[in-house]
Amino acid sequence: MEDINLDMPILIVDDSASMRRIVMKFLENAGFNRFVEAEDGNEALAVVKKQKIDLIISDLNMPDMDGMEFLRIVKADAQFKDIPFVMLTVEAIQKTMNTALSMGVDSYIVKPITENLFVNELKRVIYSKNKQGIE
Repeated sequence: MEDINLDMPILIVDDSASMRRIVMKFLENAGFNRFVEAEDGNEALAVVKKQKIDLIISDLNMPDMDGMEFLRIVKADAQFKDIPFVMLTVEAIQKTMNTALSMGVDSYIVKPITENLFVNELKRVIYSKNKQGIE
């Protein structure tokens, strides 16, 4: 997995500023260095439309536009559907997980998270997308 671009722009979407900071710290410790933050799906959608994003990490439960609606919009748009999308949430209900997976989420991670497992799962998702020829 050494062919992962650590300079890829990563969008972190969570209504909790402290959670966004934790995610960024984990990613920085793994060598990643380009982050964009958004507080909800509306803000995140504006970011995706405005600049190149190579990975989305989104919470599920957020005000205004939640992560599921954001996922639906991203995956329905030909321009954005191939961006790896990771759902990071406290929501551990199987039906919700199945819905997200059926909508095209690349990984569904339930909080609380440990740094190693989180980073390894992100690298797996990125590597998997890169192997499919999606950059």
